[in-house]
Amino acid sequence: MKLTEAIACGECLSYTMKWAMLHTRDKGARVVYAEVKDPWDNKKYNHAWGEYKGKVYDWQTMEAKLSKYAGNGWPIKEFYDAYKPNKRTLKKFSAKSAVQNRKETGHIIGWNWPGG
Repeated sequence: MKLTEAIACGECLSYTMKWAMLHTRDKGARVVYAEVKDPWDNKKYNHAWGEYKGKVYDWQTMEAKLSKYAGNGWPIKEFYDAYKPNKRTLKKFSAKSAVQNRKETGHIIGWNWPGG
């Protein structure tokens, strides 16, 4: 499987849900969904990530190690400057509510995907 196929298949969703499960007791931990713009090829795609203590934790950075912030998380401002999340599609949930939604619906998302 190519990296772009993995991204398209939603690796960010399963990573973010697992991340949320580990952060349900952390006040301020957020699960975020939005359409983003890839800073290298300008393609737009839907993405999911976690935010906590000023950093973004996403699959590409934490698992695939695709940035200089590999394993450490992006500073939120730099991530937003680079990926330019679409404010119209941006949705934030507490980690706890995202996990609860998963339990109630049986889906990783359970609500409408941004822009969908």
